[in-house]
Amino acid sequence: MNLFPNDIEENLGFDEIRDLLIGFCQSERGEGLVAKCSPTDNAKHVARWHLQTSEMLKLLIDDRSSVQFQFPDIDEYLTKVKVPGSWLDPLDFHELKTGINTLTSWTEFFLVKQDTYPELSSLSSKIHVHTELAPSINKAIDEKGEVRDSASTELLEIRTRISKSERAVRSAIMKVLKKAKADQFTDEDSSLTVRDGRLVIPLKAEFKKRIPGFVHDESATGQTVFIEPGEVLDLNNEVRELKYAEKREIIQILVTLSDLVRENLDDLKKGTGLLEKLDFIHAKTRLSEHLKAIVPAFENKTEFSWINAVHPLLYLSHKDSSKKVVPLSITLGYDHRILIISGPNAGGKSVALKTVGLIQYMFQSGLPVPVSEESKFGFFRNFFLDIGDAQSIEDDLSTYSSHLTAMKHFLKFSDKKTLFLIDEFGKGTEPQFGGAIAESVLNEINRRRSFGVVTTHYQNLKNLGEKTQGMVNGAMKYDLEKLEPLFELEIGKPGSSFAFEIAGKIGLPSDIINSAKTRIGSSHVDYDQLLNQLEKEKTKFEKLTKKLDGDKKDLIKVRADYEDLKKMLEVERKQLLKEAKQEASRIVEMANKDVERVIREIQESKASKEKTKKLRNELADKKEKLSEGLKVEKPQALSLKLQVGDQVRMIGQDTVGIVQKVKGKQVKVSFGALKSFVAIDKIEKVTGNKKQQQHQRKVKKLGIDISGKMATFSHELSLRGMRADEALGKVESFIDEALLLGVDEVKIIHGKGHGVLREIVRNYTKDHPGIESVSDEHADRGGDGISIVKLK
Repeated sequence: MNLFPNDIEENLGFDEIRDLLIGFCQSERGEGLVAKCSPTDNAKHVARWHLQTSEMLKLLIDDRSSVQFQFPDIDEYLTKVKVPGSWLDPLDFHELKTGINTLTSWTEFFLVKQDTYPELSSLSSKIHVHTELAPSINKAIDEKGEVRDSASTELLEIRTRISKSERAVRSAIMKVLKKAKADQFTDEDSSLTVRDGRLVIPLKAEFKKRIPGFVHDESATGQTVFIEPGEVLDLNNEVRELKYAEKREIIQILVTLSDLVRENLDDLKKGTGLLEKLDFIHAKTRLSEHLKAIVPAFENKTEFSWINAVHPLLYLSHKDSSKKVVPLSITLGYDHRILIISGPNAGGKSVALKTVGLIQYMFQSGLPVPVSEESKFGFFRNFFLDIGDAQSIEDDLSTYSSHLTAMKHFLKFSDKKTLFLIDEFGKGTEPQFGGAIAESVLNEINRRRSFGVVTTHYQNLKNLGEKTQGMVNGAMKYDLEKLEPLFELEIGKPGSSFAFEIAGKIGLPSDIINSAKTRIGSSHVDYDQLLNQLEKEKTKFEKLTKKLDGDKKDLIKVRADYEDLKKMLEVERKQLLKEAKQEASRIVEMANKDVERVIREIQESKASKEKTKKLRNELADKKEKLSEGLKVEKPQALSLKLQVGDQVRMIGQDTVGIVQKVKGKQVKVSFGALKSFVAIDKIEKVTGNKKQQQHQRKVKKLGIDISGKMATFSHELSLRGMRADEALGKVESFIDEALLLGVDEVKIIHGKGHGVLREIVRNYTKDHPGIESVSDEHADRGGDGISIVKLK
């Protein structure tokens, strides 16, 4: 790639990103790969780098425990053992063993998972480490880096004999020391010590000839000597000879192990390359977590469309103080290749420009970037930058001359695969000249179909962006009431510098400001005032639109509540009619049976007039009672006096409402968002929903403020931008709280992207005992970017 200037990484802040990445590496070889990390316009290379990172991120979620994430440097040990007959120290083998274990775990893992992680697996395709190498080292070397007793049969026997001889030496010399204390040849608190690797006892100098032995040392004052008693000389000699034998056996063991390493030297050298690459890729996943960055979607085109891009260094600087970073959404394509950003000083123009430069530089270097998953990236071959004061004392260049030198480079090499960034275009000389040159340069670069972002205060460049094809204006939004920058980029119109407004806020006299307006000319003032007025109108329109959207949502909710209540009442009405018809049929059937019985008795008994009359009277009584039974019995009026706020429900129904107003025999009741007048004899007073009462009693036993939690509980959870472990913790807490509160249904917003967050949600909810079902949201409302969770 053609990069300009030479210190482009320092100007963009990429050197700080590189330092962060180095800090996440475990090996010097991994750090070496970070040092070589640089952008390329080779789409295949960048695609491979990002795919490696994407696979490592997936592996960390699904198979973290299957491999070892220790990536030590083992080069020096392989170099040291290269010479035949040489051997490594036990501590060297301990470090080498860690690297070999890591290498073995990854190569064996990739043999099984090569279809799941094809790009990572390809890194180890030509490496075949002997499977017995690591176990052989582990058998001989323990976790402290010492040779185990069991490393060989001979070593175990030697060390057993050493231990036995040392006990014999200690036992014998303790007897001598005890007698010396009794004879007062040494102090009462004297103890055994070691000189030249041999056990000795301290004696007062005047008694040194009283105990035969070999004097190994004396104190600084000469009043104490350290003697190896004659009784233990032979025993100590035996221990020393055994120590020599132990050393020879250890060397033999180390030589044997070194020979085994030499047999696998070629594969191990290849393995160092795998370890350094895995270390580097793993460091990129750590960077992704640190910056909340993602592996983005991209195409081999010279254009991009970013959603919620965040300057990574600004994010880190605000992270500890919990300050919010305003994200940037920007698109550069064929119709709008060059974005001209204007607005007040300290309004975020330069930050927006540097965000574009740094994120694109990171992407083409194969690093994850802090943008939303909906973003798309492209590629550029030339990357030109003109930021800050590049004045050179050595080259005797003025500030403006240095900018002209940069423009010369831009004009010489710019083409349709160029991305250029120019901060404060045209500054450093008189505005009328600087603006004119800047306009000419920008026109020429636009003619070459280059892509770029420019920041400026010059009016002529704003006009150029307004009327020139391929260019578009952008404004940094400003709060006109508080006169404070909002750090939001709005594309499609130029921005005002708000010079007069800021001057007035600071307290500059009004006559001075008016004089300045006169001097600058009415056309410039009118244009700037027009921009200000447009901004005010736009802000007012946005507030009205937001309120209208809110009212629309409320109306939709009220309509839905009304439809639900209407359906419920219709169902209950049909049920009541059905039950009434069944009861009427039953009564009529009973009456018919009574009539038939009376007729039958009259016929069978040939009843007298008195008997017949009696039966007729009996039938008349039943008819009267039947008529009374068929009368609709009106429910009694409420025995309790209703008050505003009481909970009531329609008699025979479960829907609970709240009394809003009592007017005679009519009561105004709100059923959710639906309000209606109901006859007082059609309702009954209740104390609450039975299901909720039962649930609240359970929760109350646990000492939880269910009302408070219900008031603050949100039925939606957004996981966008979260790391995998953070997202899983949020989902667990959210589902637990929903079950605790007795909620029926919740939404989890995880976005689409590469599906990592969606997979986390589906895996967690799949077999959860409290979850009835999980489904995608309707396609018009988010589709598989949102999970609808129904709870039992």
